Amino acid sequence: MLDFQVMAENEKEKIQFLKIVPLFRNLNERALSEIALIAVEHPVLAKTVVFKEGEPGDALYIIKSGRVNVMKRDLSGNESVLATLSKNAVIGDMAVIDDQPRSASIVTVSDTVFFVITKEDFRKLVSDNPELTFQILKMMTERLRTTNLHLKELEGSANQMQDVIRVITKIARKSNLLSLNASIEAARVGETGLAFMVVANEMKKLAEDSALEAQKIDKLLETLQTKTRALAMMK
Repeated sequence: MLDFQVMAENEKEKIQFLKIVPLFRNLNERALSEIALIAVEHPVLAKTVVFKEGEPGDALYIIKSGRVNVMKRDLSGNESVLATLSKNAVIGDMAVIDDQPRSASIVTVSDTVFFVITKEDFRKLVSDNPELTFQILKMMTERLRTTNLHLKELEGSANQMQDVIRVITKIARKSNLLSLNASIEAARVGETGLAFMVVANEMKKLAEDSALEAQKIDKLLETLQTKTRALAMMK
């Protein structure tokens, strides 16, 4: 009798949690009870790969607690963090619907507890609850809208950074040229040009520093472009 009461309490807690999950929040109590029965709690330690990009999608994950990183590889094989997800987030829903491989990898940032629903159970759930189909379409639309916004932001940032790099590089080149001319002039006039030589050397150092900063910004730009391409591939 005690075990039954514990199970009943656990199911109630699950249902209350599922009500705040975006994918399920508009479902009725009967549907939520069905989900509570098939959702299996699964704890995972921090810094664990939950699944990898390219793997078959065999289950849907809902974060009960903790945080995860969404990782994506670009065409060069470099991996970057696209997003960090936490409580209530639904992960892997598209892979269990369209039979396509996982579009990204998931790695836990902290100790995380998931509710896991298998592909078979989720598909049966969708077929039995038309309202869930509508919620999936709604969530897909919101994701596409968010992705488009991110792409525009990244594109704008990339364009601005390219402008900054061009200006810094131009200044660095001109400064190097000026310092070279100043050094030549200082050598020509001899001892009286020593102060001029000091200024020229300082100008040369500033030019080299500017070029170095331009390289750093260029690397940041490459990172932005990588994320832009990765986001575009997920659309």
